[in-house]
Amino acid sequence: MPSLKNAILLSIATSFLYFRIMRTFDVDSYMTTYIYLFICTTFYVLYELDYKRRRLPNGPMPWLVAGNMSSFVNVKNVDDLFQSWKKRYGGIFTVWIGPIPLVMVSDLPTIKKYFIQHADAFSNRWRNFVTDSIMEGSNGIVQIDGDKWREQRRFALHTLRDFGVGRPLMEQMITLEVTTLMSHMEKSCGPNCKELQLCPSIAVCVGNIINNMLFGLRFNQDNSYMHRLHNLLDDQSHTVMQPIMGAYIAFPITTKVPMINGEWNRLMGIKKELLEFLEGQIQKHRDGWRDEMIEQEPEDLTYAYMIEVEKRKRNGENVGFFDDQQLKMLLLDLFFAGMETTVTTLKWAFLLMAKDQHVQKRVQEELDSISQPMIEIQHRTRLPYVQATINEIQRIANILPINLLRTVAEDIDIDGYQFHKGDLIIPQISILMNDPEIFENPEVFNPSRFLDDGMNVKKIDEFLPFSIGRRQCLGESLARAELYLIFANLMQNFSFEVADEVTTERVLGLTVSPVEYSCKITRRDMDHNQNFVKP
Repeated sequence: MPSLKNAILLSIATSFLYFRIMRTFDVDSYMTTYIYLFICTTFYVLYELDYKRRRLPNGPMPWLVAGNMSSFVNVKNVDDLFQSWKKRYGGIFTVWIGPIPLVMVSDLPTIKKYFIQHADAFSNRWRNFVTDSIMEGSNGIVQIDGDKWREQRRFALHTLRDFGVGRPLMEQMITLEVTTLMSHMEKSCGPNCKELQLCPSIAVCVGNIINNMLFGLRFNQDNSYMHRLHNLLDDQSHTVMQPIMGAYIAFPITTKVPMINGEWNRLMGIKKELLEFLEGQIQKHRDGWRDEMIEQEPEDLTYAYMIEVEKRKRNGENVGFFDDQQLKMLLLDLFFAGMETTVTTLKWAFLLMAKDQHVQKRVQEELDSISQPMIEIQHRTRLPYVQATINEIQRIANILPINLLRTVAEDIDIDGYQFHKGDLIIPQISILMNDPEIFENPEVFNPSRFLDDGMNVKKIDEFLPFSIGRRQCLGESLARAELYLIFANLMQNFSFEVADEVTTERVLGLTVSPVEYSCKITRRDMDHNQNFVKP
C-alpha cells in the first residue's frame, strides 16, 4: 500500500535525521529524543493533512486517524451533509473514511466521464476483511472483478432472461404473488379496519418472486421462516453499517477482542443462518438431480448452474469459475439484491402514500380509469401520474445514500487528479437525486416534478435509482416491474392511513429504511365497472 511505503520511508528519514542530530550537537539524549519525536510528529501531521491529499479532489479536512468519520456521528440527515460538501467543494470531492480516501463523484457529466467513458478504470469493487469474510473470499457477483465477474454476470443475466425477466412470463409470476398478497391483506384487515404491519407481507411477496427464480420455492404469507429470512437480511443491512466495522476492516484482530467484537459475532451469526438456508436449497437440488435434466430447460437458477457445470465437463471444456462455493455465494448475492432493495422501496412507498392523502387520492383516481381487476404492464402508458409517483418515491426514499463502493482498477491521471490502483471511488447518485439545482425543494414529496406540461412522464437524466455504468443493477427490469405491479394493484384495491406521530425518519443501513410502522388498511369498495359498492 502506498501509505505504508510512505510511512516506512518517513520512519527511515527521521531516524537518519535523529542520529545526525545526536552526532552533530553535544546535547543530552533526552533533548534529542524530544526533537526526534517532534520532527516525526510534524512530518506525520503534514503528510496526513496536506501531502497525501494533494493528488485527489479537495474535500472536508480530515482528522488525524479518524478522517471525516466524526462528521457522520449523530448527523440527522446524511443527505444534507453530502449536499453541503458538494456545494462547498464541487461535483467531485474526497471524504476520508479513517485513513482511507473515498472519492465521491456527484455531478452527471463527471459520472458519465468516469463510469461510462472510463469504465475499465473505475468499475472494480472494494474487497476488505469484512466483505471477504461474508463472501468467503472473492465470490458471488457483487464483490468480484475481472473475468470471473464477466463470466458470472453473463450467466446470471442469460438465466434470468430465460426465466422471464423482461418478458411476459415475469409479469405472470409477479401477478401471482400480488394476487396472493391482496387476498391475505383482505383477510387480515377485515371489516374492522385494523392497523397492520404491511412490510412483512410485502417481504414475502417480493421474496417469493426471487425465491421462485433461484430455487423454485414459494412460501405461504404466514410462513414464519420466510419472515425470519427477511429479518436476517434487514439485520445484516444495518449491522454492516455500524461504525465499529471500520475498526474490523482496518484491524481484523479486533474481531477477536471481547467487549468490542459483539457486532462482528452478530454479523457472522446472520451469515451462518443465511448460508444454512442456501446450503439446504442446494442440497435439495443435488438430491433431485437427474441425468436427463441436462437436455431439458432448467426449472430454476440453481439447476441452471448445475447443468452449465455438467455440460462443460461432458464436453471436455474448462468449467471456468463455476464451483460449489461460487454457486452458494452467487445465490446469496442474488437473494439479498433481489429482495432487500425492492422491499425497502415498497416500505417507503406505502408510508409516503399514507402520509400524503392528496397524492394517494390522485393515484387512485388514475388507477380507477383502468376497468380491469388487475393492473398490467400494458397499462403503464395510461398511468403517467402513477409512474411519476413511483419515480418520486424512489427519489425521495433514496435507499442507497452511499453507493456500493468501487475501486480504481489501474493507476490513472484524469482531470488533474492522480488515482492509484485500489483507491475508492463511487458515483454518488444519492447527491444527484437530492440536488436542489435539479429537483426544486428536494425534501418535498412531489410526484408532479416527473410530469411535463402535457402530463407525460418526464425523463430526468439525473434520476438514476439503479446506478450507472457496468455496475448498474443486474435486476433493474425485474425491480421496475415489481414496484409498478405491486404498488399499482395495492393502491387500486386498498387505502392506507397512518397516525400523525408516525414519521419519515430514515434508519441508516446498507439500504435506508423507514422506522417500523403500522398502518390502517381498508378495502376500497369499487367494482371494475367504476361503480362504488355500498356497504
